[in-house]
Amino acid sequence: MLQTKNQWNSFHIKQCKKKFGQAMLSDEHSLVFFREDFGKLIHSDPIAAFEPQTIAEVQSFIQYAHENQLPVTIRGNGMSQSGQSLTVSGGMLLNMKHFNHASEADSNSIWVEANTSWASLLDNTLKQSMTPYVVPHNCNLTVGGVLSAGGMGASSFKYGSVTAHVNALEIVQANGELIQTEQQSSLMQACLGGQGRFGLITKACIALRPCLKNVRTFFLIYLDKDEWLNDLLLCQTKADYVESFCTPAIQGAKLSAKGRAPFAQWFYCLHVALEYDNLPPDFCDLGLKPWRLLHTQDESIHSYLHRHDSRFNAMKITGQWDLQHPWYECFIPGSQLNNLEELLATLPLHYATVVHLARIAPLAPAGFLQLPKDKDIFAFMILNPGLPNSLIPSCLETIKHLDALFLSQGGKRYLSGYLGDSPDTEFWQNHFAERYDDWIKLKELYDPLHIFCSTLYHN
Repeated sequence: MLQTKNQWNSFHIKQCKKKFGQAMLSDEHSLVFFREDFGKLIHSDPIAAFEPQTIAEVQSFIQYAHENQLPVTIRGNGMSQSGQSLTVSGGMLLNMKHFNHASEADSNSIWVEANTSWASLLDNTLKQSMTPYVVPHNCNLTVGGVLSAGGMGASSFKYGSVTAHVNALEIVQANGELIQTEQQSSLMQACLGGQGRFGLITKACIALRPCLKNVRTFFLIYLDKDEWLNDLLLCQTKADYVESFCTPAIQGAKLSAKGRAPFAQWFYCLHVALEYDNLPPDFCDLGLKPWRLLHTQDESIHSYLHRHDSRFNAMKITGQWDLQHPWYECFIPGSQLNNLEELLATLPLHYATVVHLARIAPLAPAGFLQLPKDKDIFAFMILNPGLPNSLIPSCLETIKHLDALFLSQGGKRYLSGYLGDSPDTEFWQNHFAERYDDWIKLKELYDPLHIFCSTLYHN
């Protein structure tokens, strides 16, 4: 297996500065920003960072790296948690910050550059009453970053992953060649959910569907898990968007072998949303049976799709954004929810402030996004807003416990979350299962010198 044997050095940096000028950053002040990702659990020191402004510059840079067998790590907004956007030792960061243009939408799709935010994409499509089939919860994520991970949203219960609704990609290959690929292309399928290992996505054509102007959301709460799951199943045919989660109400501290520990009563929640133009939907028509209907809310579809912006802004204002984020994200078979009450009771409440449990349509996912082989699939997610160092060890122990519980029963980690210690070959073999050989062969086919690599994928 051929791999990059070389590292970037002062000679290479000097050559690239002659060619690209100020787009090549090597000063200490500029590189501080690129030493960590959103997770802030892993760190690396890039030799330099390259910020191209044109496709020609990208191609020329990748060609130079290829000719000299030098490692390159692709970065958008750096929202990874396990080092997917962090360089290997002696590596160069390729920052795509300038590739953020969105074209005008046509009748059923839109072309956007890789670092376009979903917010910018929506600004263009909603003017024509169109939206992507699946919009991620955080609209400030980049299109390229989400496509490299897989992408989930409040409509995934109907439409699966973001990657399942991509018509075409423009990609710079590891040798610097620029090509446009269609859905049947093995390179396109490798890049979707491929974590930036197979090629550099520069543009994407995202499929669109018609949408209505407004959204009404019903906020529901349940005491009984089975009633909650039954209503969640009913929503499959009645709702346009669903968010489902478990939330703890802390009841005090009870005695345990380790002393007093906080404990909680868990509630089960649904946010059921439907689009409409003029006449809003009536809750009675849904046939749902919550313990309580807490709130009904009407807003524009633009407002609804941006509903989580305030939460992310609050994380930044309060300083939580700058803390560590050991997020846990795993796709699990529905049968794993049989003992959900017992599982929730074992989770440390400083970590599991909310547990998201989203139903995922069992559509064949595009690319290398891996889902359980089951007709009933859920995403089990703990997305804590931020934790100090002292609380991290208990969270990492919880991640190990959940992996032991879920992965042995057919669960598949969503690779955007924190994966713990550097995953070994056995982890990847189990994760990709029968597709593992394809994962290896496509890397050797499209990047035999292993130009594209990262702290997560360093071997």
